[in-house]
Amino acid sequence: MDQTKTEQKLGSVLVTKGIKRITGLACINLPVRNVEVSAEWYVENLGVILLREPMRFDQNANAIIQLGENGPSVLMHEEQELIPLHFTRHGKPAPIFELRTDDAEAFYTQLLENEVTVSNRHDNLPCGKYFHVHDPDGNVITIVE
Repeated sequence: MDQTKTEQKLGSVLVTKGIKRITGLACINLPVRNVEVSAEWYVENLGVILLREPMRFDQNANAIIQLGENGPSVLMHEEQELIPLHFTRHGKPAPIFELRTDDAEAFYTQLLENEVTVSNRHDNLPCGKYFHVHDPDGNVITIVE
């Protein structure tokens, strides 16, 4: 059956309806305390692409980064009240999303040298090699190879 159509039988009549569907991830919204500090941290430590420099407006500020060459955009919003991007599992922060790298060991070593807060690195099949990193606002993000 065509992915954009569905057929439904209503009595003795077959009705075809067009279905709208998700075509991709447009943007991730990330609340941060200081948009300049966070944008710089993500660019310098995680190697993301800065799509738009931090901009200040009357009542807010934001910046746009991109996660990898083909990754989604992240719109950083400067906010007074932050909502963490992790949840608690077994008493420890567990990340909501994971970022991929092609060399977990080298990336982990680089972050340690830059004095970024990271967890111990793990080799856990079938998940792979991974570690957690903490951004300036305390969000926990998994980096996985």
